[in-house]
Order: sequence, then C-alpha cells, then structure tokens
Amino acid sequence: TNVNLTIQTTRMMMKPFSVFITSDDENDNPHHQEVQLQCYDFHLKKKNTHSPPVENILLLHCNGINCLAYKAFVEQLVVSCNCRVVAFDQRGHGMSTFTTQRKNAEEFLNEDDDYEKMWSWKTFARDAKMVLESVQREDGKRAGGWASSSAQKWHAVGHSLGGFALLWLEATNPGTFASILTYEPIFALESTKYPGMRTYAAPDASLQVNARKRKRTFKSFEDAFASYRKGFLGKVMDERSLRGYVFDGGFRKVDDSSGEEVALTCEPEIEARIYESGEEDANALQFIEERIDTAKCPITIAIGGATKKAYAYGVGKTVAERIRGARLLELGLLGHFGPLSAPEVFANAVYQNVLGIYADVNDDEEEEEEEERENTVTRRERSRL
Repeated sequence: TNVNLTIQTTRMMMKPFSVFITSDDENDNPHHQEVQLQCYDFHLKKKNTHSPPVENILLLHCNGINCLAYKAFVEQLVVSCNCRVVAFDQRGHGMSTFTTQRKNAEEFLNEDDDYEKMWSWKTFARDAKMVLESVQREDGKRAGGWASSSAQKWHAVGHSLGGFALLWLEATNPGTFASILTYEPIFALESTKYPGMRTYAAPDASLQVNARKRKRTFKSFEDAFASYRKGFLGKVMDERSLRGYVFDGGFRKVDDSSGEEVALTCEPEIEARIYESGEEDANALQFIEERIDTAKCPITIAIGGATKKAYAYGVGKTVAERIRGARLLELGLLGHFGPLSAPEVFANAVYQNVLGIYADVNDDEEEEEEEERENTVTRRERSRL
C-alpha cells in the first residue's frame, strides 16, 4: 500500500492510498497484475489522532461514477457520527489505473477472450475484498492499534453495482461485514424466474447504448462541468456531487492532437461492457440469498420511491424479498441517483439503518434546506417518467 499526500477540509481528513490487484490465477502470465486502485481513507479531523472512530464503513460507488462524487455524503457521515469511511475508485473508474505492460484501457477491451473477467461484476467484489484486507493489515501495523472493539468491525454501503459487489462479497466470505446497506443494488433478473419483475420496466440495451454515446472529451474541466450541469446528470445530481465527479476523478487531463484537454476516466466502452457483464450473473441473486445470514450481517435494501416503475426499483424490492430477513427501506423522494442527489438524506438512512443513530444531526435551517433539495430532486426525477 502506497500512502500519498493527506488532504483535509475544515472538518474531515482525506488520506489517499493505493492498492494493487493481481490475478488469483496461478496460470496467468505476469501482465495479469491488473490494476492499481486509488483509495481514500476519510476520518474526523481532531487534535487527538489516537481517538478511534465509532464505526468503520466501506463505500462502493456505482458504474460510470468515481468515489469522490460521494464526498458530500461521506463528510456528512464522518463529521456527524465520527465514522471512518474507506472508498475507492473501482477498476476502470476515476484515478484507478492499469498496471500491466499495456498502455491503456482500450487495449484490454480488444482482448475479449482473455480479459472478459476484468469487467465481471464478481471481480468488483474481489477488488473490494482486497482493499478491505489491505486496510485491515495496515491497521494491524499501527502501534497498539485502536483500542475500541467497535472500530474493528466493518459495515458496508454500496450503490447499484457497488451494492451487488458487497452482497456477493458477504455471500462468498461470510462474516466480512457487520452490516450492509445497498441502494438499488443491480442484478440481472429474468421475469420468467422472477415474475414480480413483469410489473416494472423491462431491461433493454439503453444503458449500454447511452454509455457508448457519451462525449468522451471536453476542452476543460469547467467546460465539462457546464455541459453536464445542463444535461441529465445536472438534473439528478446535487451540485456538490457533480463537482466531485467532474473535478475529482471523473475526468483527467489529456495531451494529444485532438485539441481537447480533458477526457472521461471511465471509458464509454468500459462502462458499457460492465453493464453487459450482468448477463453472466443471472443466477447471482439465488446464490446470495442461499448464503447470506442476516442474523449475523443485517441487510438493508434501500430504494428510491420517485421512480416506482423503473427496473432498478423493482430489482431492489425483489432482492429485499428474496434475502431472508433483509429490510426494505424506501426513500420516497429519490430516484436511482439518490445517494448523489441528496447526500444528507442518504447519510441519515445510513445513520439509522447501519449505525443505529437516530439523533438529529441538522439544525432547523439545514433541515429546511435539505427538504427543498429533496423536493427539487423529486420534481426532476418524476419529469423523466
């Protein structure tokens, strides 16, 4: 693990570090030392640096977005509850990079037979396991360690693809997490096997098609932000989340003859391939529901009530019904981008359902501002139905 510079806000410390992921196949050749994941360790800024956090949380983002887009949510969680949050840019996203002799992501995409597993949804679960194990090893090296027994437990929060990865990780490695909250975890569910899904919009290739149509380059970060602010993401993302996406990892500087200066860090083709990889995991929910023990790892499946006919909403309800003992939590004002639309609302859901904290964390003025933000998001989401 390589620790780089430490960045701090007025209330929160953000410490970047890297985790290198290698292939688990002994027959693979050396260039299967696949990726360097860019990770961030967030904790409360305080004078007594030996004071432990109340709880540890691993956060996994959705497909196509970087983890620092969630920074407003993370800061709310860290500052209000003295939590420690570890997040990372998943492979193919943000500031995570490929570490083989190949030059870029496009060269991986041209090797379908050998590299299809690069974008398997299960591979994202393995990456999360490797990051968590790396953090735990580093914690063990800390002189004396943190005295708080509660700080040794890890909870998990995931959005869409991140939610799938966390559930798969717990199913394949029982006891990894003390609890899991996922927001609209994505699964490939066939209506023949899950008849209840016929009530909702059927999945189609629109996600892949739209991903491949995304404009890849812009003249500057500011130009990209202005463009996104006027488009779909500007309608469904809180401005802080959108800024975190554009300026903190969603784009990178480029130096080529195109005249453009910044480009998407998640290549449109990679985003599309990840969506398509869900087809190979058609039996994933059955595997998970047979193996997760919610008595030992409580599961909360959160869904957004603003888009009740959407496929992701139906998947969330189905997952909560199929995992015995799982709790369904509907956040009525939000759509699929909920954690990025209303960070404070989502943080409150985590307080209550992951950490069991019910105290008011906002003063009256902040609550009024957040209520107005929720209503604005709801109007925008519903306008798309």
